[in-house]
Amino acid sequence: MITAGLDIIDRHFAAENAHDIEATLATYTDAIVWDDVTHPGSPFRGKRAVAEAYGGILQAIPDIHLRSVSRFECADHVIDESIATGHVMGEFAGVAGGGAPVSFRLLHVFDLRNGLIERENAWFDSAAVRRQVEAFHHR
Repeated sequence: MITAGLDIIDRHFAAENAHDIEATLATYTDAIVWDDVTHPGSPFRGKRAVAEAYGGILQAIPDIHLRSVSRFECADHVIDESIATGHVMGEFAGVAGGGAPVSFRLLHVFDLRNGLIERENAWFDSAAVRRQVEAFHHR
């Protein structure tokens, strides 16, 4: 059985994987707080700021894809562990990718309100990204 919380998270990741920023934004409340702990500009507040952050991610990794491997829902919160893959074309996690293929773990904590995402916290293994990009450049 899919609950409302898991349904909005499924819609959110489907929109992200389609690289559809507008559909991704539709899964958020107007008061969204998006906090990627590795991003120097975080937290981002409001849909406009979040759209700019997503645009930067898509410039850096235009073929990014997230695959959920574990998910837990409790009340108005969803925790999701995913594997993100893609090719780092621009700068990401403080390194210039130059087309390096990467695969890294990503943890999201979502706070929900009225069936939408009100807060999104993300942590990812930036050291793994750096190691893979450096290995790509030194092959």
